[in-house]
Amino acid sequence: MIHQTLDDLELETLELFLDSDAVHEECHNFITAHGFLTALAICPSNTPENVWIPIVFEETPSFSSDKEEKSIINYLTRLKADIAIELESEEDFLVPCDLSMSESEEELTELQEWASGFMEGVFLTESDWFSSEKEEQIAELLLPMMVASDLFDDEEIIEIRKSEKLTQSCIDQIPEVITDLFLLLRTEPEKKMPQRKTHHAKKKNSKNSKKR
Repeated sequence: MIHQTLDDLELETLELFLDSDAVHEECHNFITAHGFLTALAICPSNTPENVWIPIVFEETPSFSSDKEEKSIINYLTRLKADIAIELESEEDFLVPCDLSMSESEEELTELQEWASGFMEGVFLTESDWFSSEKEEQIAELLLPMMVASDLFDDEEIIEIRKSEKLTQSCIDQIPEVITDLFLLLRTEPEKKMPQRKTHHAKKKNSKNSKKR
C-alpha cells in the first residue's frame, strides 16, 4: 500500500480538531502531538495505535460521526508515518515551530509544547531508549529537548536555563540531534554517528507538565 502524505487541508483539519471543544482540555494540540509522535517514530520498537492514540486524546473525543472519527485517527497515523519518512531522509529534522523559549513561566512557546510532547513519547518507551551501551550518548543528545521541555528541575538544566545565550545555543541543536537520535537508535551499527558538542545529562525527576 502506497503511503499518502498529509496535505495542507488534512493537516489543518487535524490541527483544528485537536484545538476544538470536541476534545478533552488536556488533549495534545497539534504541536504537542507532533513532538510525541516524533519520539515514537525514533523509538526502535513499535508502539501500538491502541496505546498511543488514547494518550494523544487523553479521553475519547466527542466525534460528530463515525466518519470523522475514522478521518482524525487516519490523519494521526499518517502524521506519524510522515514523520518517520522525514527522519529516514537523514536530513536535519524540520521542527514545526520556531526554536524559541518563553520568558514567562505561565505561557509556553510552541517549542516548549513540542519538546514536552517529545519527552512524553520518550517516557512512554523509555526501556527501548536506554537499553544498550548507547545510553550515555542518547542522554547527551536528549539534553536540548529536556531544556526546551520545561519538565526537568535537575541542576545542570537549571544552570543552562539561567543563561539566555546558552539556552538558545542548546535548543538550536534540536533539528540536528533529532536526526542523530534516529541514526543512533534505528540504523545499522556500522553507520557512524557525527560527533556533536553537547552537554551530558541523564533523565532525573521531572516536574508535572504544565497545562497545555
